[in-house]
Amino acid sequence: MCEKKPEIILFTGFLGSGKTTMLLKTIELLAAGNKKCAIIVNEIGEVGIDNRQMRKLGYDVLDLFGGCVCCTLKVTLEATINHLLTEYDGIDYILFEPSGMADPAGMYPSMENCGYTPEDIRNVFIFDPLRVDLYRVRLNSLLKSSLELAWAVVINKIDEAPEHAVREAEGMIRNLDGRISVFKMDVSAGLTPAFKTYLVR
Repeated sequence: MCEKKPEIILFTGFLGSGKTTMLLKTIELLAAGNKKCAIIVNEIGEVGIDNRQMRKLGYDVLDLFGGCVCCTLKVTLEATINHLLTEYDGIDYILFEPSGMADPAGMYPSMENCGYTPEDIRNVFIFDPLRVDLYRVRLNSLLKSSLELAWAVVINKIDEAPEHAVREAEGMIRNLDGRISVFKMDVSAGLTPAFKTYLVR
């Protein structure tokens, strides 16, 4: 049983935004600091993590099957977190990458039932500036509700996106939530020093 409740880091964002890459880079960061992690992934039509590779590195990977975690798997998410809290000693972090189709708000009751408050959850929203038009036209209300729960936003793919798209993405985020911390990077190249410090403080 965990004596100290592990930190939960939730990686949210729409399909293709870079959540899996962010998860893997975070695992590397925590492993370098000798932190013990449990990883929960929900592979639903996405290119997921190679579970065998993660297990070889000594990580526990618990797969959630059966659909979108915010809809049909709330109980399973709750049971999974409770299992981690009761059966594993010394876990420092629980890392969770839900489906890109999941509404983050639907996951919070399960985590709250495990003793976490919304303030305990480090919800990192990954924003793809290459899709800024889609966010503005079709996904604005979902983006707004996602940002209301986010602890930080990472504007990813700055190496691919035109500068004006990155500026527009940041402006859109600031207009929806002026208080949130925003980091810009190419996650595949590595996490920025400022974000690393913010993430594991």
